[in-house]
Amino acid sequence: MHPYTRGLMASIPRSRPASRTALVPVKGQPPNLSQLPLGCSFNPRCSEALDRCRRDMPELMKANDKHLHACWAAPHV
Repeated sequence: MHPYTRGLMASIPRSRPASRTALVPVKGQPPNLSQLPLGCSFNPRCSEALDRCRRDMPELMKANDKHLHACWAAPHV
């Protein structure tokens, strides 16, 4: 659900020839842990970031019966 998780999944190399496609890197560099940005720490690298992402740390929300996420832009129940 979270854009960072989707980015990580898209960057995993595939071993089967039929599934080999270009890897999609997560843009930018991870933040300096001693100088995290306001709001979601992924917001500077996120193509789906909202104004709220740059201002407020997302809460842990229910995505479905088995999963939680902390993303203002991701769908939630």
